Amino acid sequence: MYTGNHGHATTHKGQKRSPEDAIVFILSDDDNISSALNADICLQGWRPHFYKSRTELLPCAEADVLGCVVLDARLSDLTASHLTHLICSHAIRCPVIVLTGHGGQAMTVNATKFHVTFIPQPFDLNALTEKIRAAIQATMEIGRLEGNYRTLTPREREVMKFVAEGLLNKQVAFKLNISEITVKAHRGQVMRKMNARTLPHLVNMAAKLDIGVGSVH
Repeated sequence: MYTGNHGHATTHKGQKRSPEDAIVFILSDDDNISSALNADICLQGWRPHFYKSRTELLPCAEADVLGCVVLDARLSDLTASHLTHLICSHAIRCPVIVLTGHGGQAMTVNATKFHVTFIPQPFDLNALTEKIRAAIQATMEIGRLEGNYRTLTPREREVMKFVAEGLLNKQVAFKLNISEITVKAHRGQVMRKMNARTLPHLVNMAAKLDIGVGSVH
């Protein structure tokens, strides 16, 4: 759920971020995996941060760093409960890629704000790189939307929420106790500031930002 209080609002304010800013957090105690990913990630221009235990990763992976998290499910100190906790805590902030045990099929789960992708080992390095690239692009897109959302006034955020929920202008006007003409004006500002081409486009943005009942701040 977007709150408008993310740390990068200050750290990166006014700065346009690029894929080269991406930090890929990798949790694995397998030297072969770390070595292969280090070379490939650096080759792509991204910055790898490696951790060999979950206790190292938890305080280090900042919520708002552009990139993704790669988790090796075979990590010695990683129980099923720990893995679930890591996925849930990070997938609301950035995409998570889980390297599972041998066998099985690759799959992606969309139950969180960001995708969680499960890739069985041994994995194809090129395929994993493309998953990381897609994850970074998704994070950049959310960052762009959050930046646009922060430019909205509190009233415009209220209007955006209600419009995204499917309310008509007259219904929004009734809820906010303002005129329908004022709602239309706010709605136009929302469309402009969010760079929304159509109403469905705006609704899609709201879904990506997890803007719903009780989320306007």
